[in-house]
Amino acid sequence: MRVAVTGATGLVGGQVARAALDAGHEVVAITRSGTGATLALGDRRVARVTAALTDRAGLRRALDGCDGLLHCAAVYAFGPEHEEQVRGVNVAGTRAILEAAADVGTARAVVTTSSVTRGSSREPLARSEHDLLGDEPAPAYYESKVAQEEAALEVGSRRGIEVVLALPTLVLGGPYRRLGPSNAIVLRYLLDPTRSTFAGGGNLVDARDVGAGHVLLLDSGTPGQRYLLGGDNLSWRAVHSLVADLTGLPGPYAEVPAGVASALAATDEWWSRLTARPALSTREEAATIGRHYWYASDRAADLGYAARPARATVAAAVGWLAVSPDLPRWLRESLRLHPDVRAARELVPAPLPELGEPPEPGDGSAAAAVRPRPRRPPPRSPRRPQTR
Repeated sequence: MRVAVTGATGLVGGQVARAALDAGHEVVAITRSGTGATLALGDRRVARVTAALTDRAGLRRALDGCDGLLHCAAVYAFGPEHEEQVRGVNVAGTRAILEAAADVGTARAVVTTSSVTRGSSREPLARSEHDLLGDEPAPAYYESKVAQEEAALEVGSRRGIEVVLALPTLVLGGPYRRLGPSNAIVLRYLLDPTRSTFAGGGNLVDARDVGAGHVLLLDSGTPGQRYLLGGDNLSWRAVHSLVADLTGLPGPYAEVPAGVASALAATDEWWSRLTARPALSTREEAATIGRHYWYASDRAADLGYAARPARATVAAAVGWLAVSPDLPRWLRESLRLHPDVRAARELVPAPLPELGEPPEPGDGSAAAAVRPRPRRPPPRSPRRPQTR
């Protein structure tokens, strides 16, 4: 099957494209920018077509001849400065690409939304596809994902496209070009000198398992259905304990109250504006402290979906963070990585760029492309004073 993948340069979309290749599909990556006729995915390349989600004519050209669509492109961010972009890309962008898919006769689509559309619980209880986002803290990102699901199902019903919804939980791992909020959960603990934790919990899943889950849904998912793609449910104390054990760090110790976490997040937001760097935490995220974002993936499991244990998932995330520029050098050198981290870290070959094509930045390998180092002239010996 010839399938188009949006968001293939991101964490989830990249693994979805890899999984589609592994399943024998012909993959076309739709990217909003970039040069060259192909996109590098580790040691493999796929055809690339450039089209913005606001360009319906461009999307039609990109989707022409594709039997299926895996729509993973989204803005995953928190904070008031991202609200307009989050709603525009996640909702309007999804509607636009499904309309374009219907125009060219693409028959089937898997749309990536999020487990947060199923809400959360005060108690440690796993939620299912039957649950809803209720009267609870709901950042703009959460609301955009609810609206995205509604838009996708409406277009699918009206235009006759088989739309299946994939709902990943907290996706960890790599390769990634930009630190997202999920991997930032691990990084925050590494950077926290107090080794604190907080109440509540989350469901952790490896990006590779989410990629395989999307392809499974493309082949076997029931149109109009939602499928949670998750792994293990853990308290945040258990998550931070895993991070500590895998990196040789102490803790976790005391639980930070929600009010203190909100004040710290506000400080981080202020500092990010001052330094023009992304905030590691936001007040929107702090408002969710104390709730359990736990989910059950039984519906997907009935189709054959499976996820690796949480320890392997966190180990892979630590492995990618340990070689990323997001981890300061002083901290990297202080870590005592467990052998499980080295075993979980996937080695991704760095491909050579095509002739005339600049290297892809941040492809997830140690270097985006192999480039020779400039030759340096040999050192010159200092001239000794002449003696007579």
